[in-house]
Amino acid sequence: MKNLFDKGLSFRSFMFNVDEDNKKKFMKYYIPMEISSEIKEKIMCLKKEVNILGVVEPWCPDCHINLSILEKMISFNSNITLRLVTRDDVKDELDEYKVDGKIKVPTFIAMDKDFNIQGAFIEKIDLVKNADIETVEGSKINMKYKAGKLINETAEELLKIIIGA
Repeated sequence: MKNLFDKGLSFRSFMFNVDEDNKKKFMKYYIPMEISSEIKEKIMCLKKEVNILGVVEPWCPDCHINLSILEKMISFNSNITLRLVTRDDVKDELDEYKVDGKIKVPTFIAMDKDFNIQGAFIEKIDLVKNADIETVEGSKINMKYKAGKLINETAEELLKIIIGA
């Protein structure tokens, strides 16, 4: 896992290589995003080092949302290091994170300073994954997610993997 992490790019370097259209899509979520003070405080109080390996793609709508949230969270604590790779960079190293035979993007794997795995976030939050979009309620949840209205729910789920809960 450490080898893959070491090959990864920082968020800033990754964004430098993203086309203008997708940069705008990332910034649509990142710039106006407000994370609750409660979640922000929990992130700021984290004393241990955390390494996060993200498998992402610049064109992916779930990456636009969830990577933006994760990067905003990380900006509150310098003990958290994020490195990003694309699916093409991952061969068989992450087989245990594959869903239906392939890595879903984004996949975020949180590790301690020694690269022991603490947890993983795959594609989107459980609330959205479990929503039946064929129902009115499920469709509303999905629309809120795509509109960037589930920021704190996503931040809570990401926080759990960051702190290893």
